[in-house]
Amino acid sequence: MSHSFLNKAQLGEWAERRAHARLRDLTKPLGSLGELEHLIARLARITGRVIPKLERPALLMFAADHGVTREGVSAYGDEVTEEMVVNICMGGAVSSVLARQQEIPITVVDVGVRSRVRHPAAHVCKVDLGTKNLAIEPAMTRQQAEQAVETGKQFAYQLIHAGHDVILVGEMGIGNTTASSAMAAQLLQCSISEVLGRGTGLNDDALAKKSEVLSKAVTLHSPFIQNDWDILVRLGGFEIAAIAGVIWAASERNVPVVLDGFITCTAALWAVQVEPRSSEYLLASHVSAEPGHRLVLQKLGLRPLLDIGMRLGEGSGALLSFPMIRLACHIMAETATFTDARVSHPHRIQQETSEMAANVEHEAGEIGFTPIQLDFNKEEQAAVYKAILARRDIRVFLPDPIPDSVLQRILLAAHHGPSVGYMQPWNFIVIRDKRILQELQKVVERERVRAAENYLDLEQAHYLRLKVEGLLQAPLTICVTNDPNKSDKPVLGRNTIPETDLMSTACAIENMWLAARTEGVAIGWVSMYQKADVREILEIPDTVDPVALLTMGYTPHFPEIPVLERVGWGNRLPLEDIVFENVWGKSQR
Repeated sequence: MSHSFLNKAQLGEWAERRAHARLRDLTKPLGSLGELEHLIARLARITGRVIPKLERPALLMFAADHGVTREGVSAYGDEVTEEMVVNICMGGAVSSVLARQQEIPITVVDVGVRSRVRHPAAHVCKVDLGTKNLAIEPAMTRQQAEQAVETGKQFAYQLIHAGHDVILVGEMGIGNTTASSAMAAQLLQCSISEVLGRGTGLNDDALAKKSEVLSKAVTLHSPFIQNDWDILVRLGGFEIAAIAGVIWAASERNVPVVLDGFITCTAALWAVQVEPRSSEYLLASHVSAEPGHRLVLQKLGLRPLLDIGMRLGEGSGALLSFPMIRLACHIMAETATFTDARVSHPHRIQQETSEMAANVEHEAGEIGFTPIQLDFNKEEQAAVYKAILARRDIRVFLPDPIPDSVLQRILLAAHHGPSVGYMQPWNFIVIRDKRILQELQKVVERERVRAAENYLDLEQAHYLRLKVEGLLQAPLTICVTNDPNKSDKPVLGRNTIPETDLMSTACAIENMWLAARTEGVAIGWVSMYQKADVREILEIPDTVDPVALLTMGYTPHFPEIPVLERVGWGNRLPLEDIVFENVWGKSQR
């Protein structure tokens, strides 16, 4: 059963339970990672993976102005919104520095800056030139609120479609702490005094003025607020609505959202009030100095990673916390368990561990569970399998040379083959000298004729008609050698099966073959020769085996099926005939 048929809550709960079990089994005291353990378990629930992995973050920052700034509720004029958006786009803001150092792309969206943003990097999607003054009238219309929400959703969809697996949110808008305070008071059903903060750094007189304006606004609008949308329409901001849209879109795609400060968390609280399922996909980066922020986080049930008195906005808290999020994922993936590390397990719960082990296989099969985040998307997976299934042993070559850069990539792929004990027993002799190739062809032809003696009559004639090598036609040949004595000390993993060095070299050859196929380069494996002859021609030491002569070059045609199958020499066995279950000869069927 595939994940698409699962209930997301079922999958998340199962992954979270498995994550808690693994955390108890890692080589550390129980609960010693503190909040990181809660974070890891939450990420497992969000992603549906026991081992969560977040490697492609992106920051979405929305900017808008607020009409309430006319009431003197901010230490800055509303012209600063546009000026700071430009500063962010030019790389000079705190958030710009934090994002640049982590190579996290920032998408800046103008959903309501009063003036034209003087930088081409800002996406202009203005709902209006700022909101109305919420102290005397509704901040926006319902249509404008929905438009702003939809703008946030569309930008989130774009990032997720581009492969980003976690979205950080930020905002820029002079006056938006006032709007957020008004919304938070309504959403939390609390007094203005409980959520009132200094925002951009108001002095006592300005803070008193802000409190007066907010009280006036709440008194004005409360009689007309019938639902959550009314709260956004009458008291909110375009950037707040857009962030709510991001949260909804991300929850639809099982992508976590890292919240920043008070404004983004207020947007999240409103989003959760309207769409409760979106609460499962939120991560709290920090708790700011704004009093309302802590209350909003408590209502959301979120535990912040940082508490350092920040109140900057711009996504700065989300950016500061993301290294911790990424490191938490690495801890879960790379820390050894007590069993793996051969360390005595002081707090193993034996019964629970046994039950988990017994149930994992059954439950995974039942719900189609994959415990890790895949490193390859569907297109990349298809490309790998295409290369495997399209690999062919080729004997017909064009004379065109293989570019050195292509050859180097193919050889590098071969050199990345797995090897027992990291022995790397292979060497590669690249042969272009026609004289040497002619000598090799002579010994190969001699052995080809000798091999014909293994067949009789019509089968012998059939064999002799097969072209079995292209040494003189291909632009180059590579001799792959295997040195069983390359290491001067015992090789890890080779004490009972000494021929694993040869297996390793075979893996290198297969890597080479697959890489060549993706480069459009054909390979033919020439195997009819006496090792002594090849050693002599290529001056290979007696202790080293020439495992394969691989002719390489471009070919006019890669056949759909293997040549020996096409000419009737043999057929591929059915997979079900060669796969056994548990013991030899027991079919899976």
